[in-house]
Amino acid sequence: MTKWEEYAEKITERIGWLGAGLVIFGYYLNANGHISSWLVWVIGNLCVAGYSWHKKAYSTALMSIVIAVMNIYGYLKWS
Repeated sequence: MTKWEEYAEKITERIGWLGAGLVIFGYYLNANGHISSWLVWVIGNLCVAGYSWHKKAYSTALMSIVIAVMNIYGYLKWS
């Protein structure tokens, strides 16, 4: 594996962890009635989708994209 591939793999891994953290933080915000929870969820779910796609976990990627669309719908309903 080249240095570039190792670097890209580390970045991808961090994006996956960032997405997971944002999804969890979104739950906290939502439980406390913050409208920003929907935006945090969109970003988190798109990060998870990208990570999942890279790992060839296509069902998880599709699920995350669908949930991101539902997050946008939730944001529009709340605002």
